[in-house]
Amino acid sequence: MAGGIEIKLIAEDGSELDITETSEIEKHVKKAKAIAVRINGQSASLNSITTIRDDDTVEIITWDSDAGKEIYRHSTSHVMAHAVKKLFPDVKLAIGPAIQDGYYYDFDISKTFTPEDLALIEKEMSAIIKKDAPFIRKEMSKKDAARLFEEMGEIYKVELLNDLTDETVTLYEEDGFTDLCRGPHLASTGKIAAFKLLSVAGAYWRGNEKNKMLQRIYGTAFNNSKDLRKYLDFLEEVKKRDHRRLARNSTFSV
Repeated sequence: MAGGIEIKLIAEDGSELDITETSEIEKHVKKAKAIAVRINGQSASLNSITTIRDDDTVEIITWDSDAGKEIYRHSTSHVMAHAVKKLFPDVKLAIGPAIQDGYYYDFDISKTFTPEDLALIEKEMSAIIKKDAPFIRKEMSKKDAARLFEEMGEIYKVELLNDLTDETVTLYEEDGFTDLCRGPHLASTGKIAAFKLLSVAGAYWRGNEKNKMLQRIYGTAFNNSKDLRKYLDFLEEVKKRDHRRLARNSTFSV
């Protein structure tokens, strides 16, 4: 490249590589099985690689890091919200963060989610993942975003926006579904390899018992089916141990 460029590429083990061609970035990121990157310290989707410039520092984020797992699972939470919205159009979306070992999303809906509903949601999520639609990051003024979500009837998103001090916010869209989110996400829905919805629980909006009770769907996601199966087996064993402990504590003699 005429004039040359200098980009510092940092692997998760801390090793550094000086890059002089932007085309080399994608090759190294693919080889490392990156989930996302940090550009000058700011987490970004792999779709942002095209924005890298001379003198930038690029850090690779993989599944093996906490940051990688959070991005992966938060992306899966986004897909779950999309699936629920497709199946139950009247639902109102609240929040859906990644948490330790998984993710959840809170929904305002008149019905109670059943195990059968979770199976339907999983099926719809699989269809969304199969489409492999890109996660598209959009910047918008807070005012315009509030107007957009108000038109969509998403009252919880509007409330969240009203509490923000930033004048510019970020939204993520995939296959026509838009959510308020700081991100980043995976490059596309098809990057989600293995997931499972686990349970439903009640949750007050913003954790305040004076607010409305919402329904929270918990799930988990892994970057391969084998590790997902191991985790589900672990949860099953924990459940069995708890049942055995409960049975022992429940015995008595007269």
